[in-house]
Amino acid sequence: MINETSIKCFLSLTKTLSFTETARDMYMTQQSVSKYIARLEDELGFRLFTRTRHYVAITHAGEVYRDLFERFQTDFRQAGEELRRYYEEIRGGISLGYLEMLEISDGIAEALKLIRRDSPNLSFSGEKQPQYELIERFNARELDIIITYREFAPKSAGIKKVDILTTPLVLLVSPENPGVTDGATVETFKNEPFIKAASSHETVSETKERARRQCRELGFTPSEIIIAPNIESAYMATELGQGVFISTMLSRLSLHSSLTCYPTGKTEKLQCFWHEDTENPAIQKFAGYLEKIYRDKEGR
Repeated sequence: MINETSIKCFLSLTKTLSFTETARDMYMTQQSVSKYIARLEDELGFRLFTRTRHYVAITHAGEVYRDLFERFQTDFRQAGEELRRYYEEIRGGISLGYLEMLEISDGIAEALKLIRRDSPNLSFSGEKQPQYELIERFNARELDIIITYREFAPKSAGIKKVDILTTPLVLLVSPENPGVTDGATVETFKNEPFIKAASSHETVSETKERARRQCRELGFTPSEIIIAPNIESAYMATELGQGVFISTMLSRLSLHSSLTCYPTGKTEKLQCFWHEDTENPAIQKFAGYLEKIYRDKEGR
């Protein structure tokens, strides 16, 4: 089998045309050089050099293979340099995206501090996105890692995930709804129109099925199911009194809007997703730090 040492011996000999000088250049005996050249000629099926007592000359086959192996060495070196640059680039940064209404920036900042202890030169970019765009950009590999609810998990193959935390689900109701009284509970609104936000790459029937499933889990029997094009629209429809909406206590809209919140006794998981075939070890490590930080927060 042709190996690197055979090629190096051959290329050296094409320059020196001396087995003695090539042996000195290669730090081996003249006999070893002769064996490597003979083995290479046997593998290739052509004589590469003409040898006499007085001189060594390269044959036509030798010239062809010299040009080939020199090109190969150049291409091999260039490929190595390009790969080094590529891996330095992908391992040098993380691009994170998360659902725009989430109030989780403190945990992300803590995880970033931890990973920068391991990789001080790591670059980091974070962006909040609507649900549909978050999934689109993740699937297009424009985001390395995303954080969203389990309900909106990417459906493509080869995705890894960790649970970040569990958050309470609340029922949001317009304060103008007649059912909003001091003694009201979730049960008070179980027959109200139920608003559900559509998800990326999902048909209306698929969104309605998600809504029906959630209603069954809550014991709701809504008079109708209203599909909003996105979460922001779902909040707006709720504020306008068109129906009730289920959200989590991580949502800034739940925390800071004028809507009335009723605990449902149910929870939802916030999860971190990344592509299984990523070649950047910092991505999975960052996800692990997020998991640990929020687990510690829940344990306090």
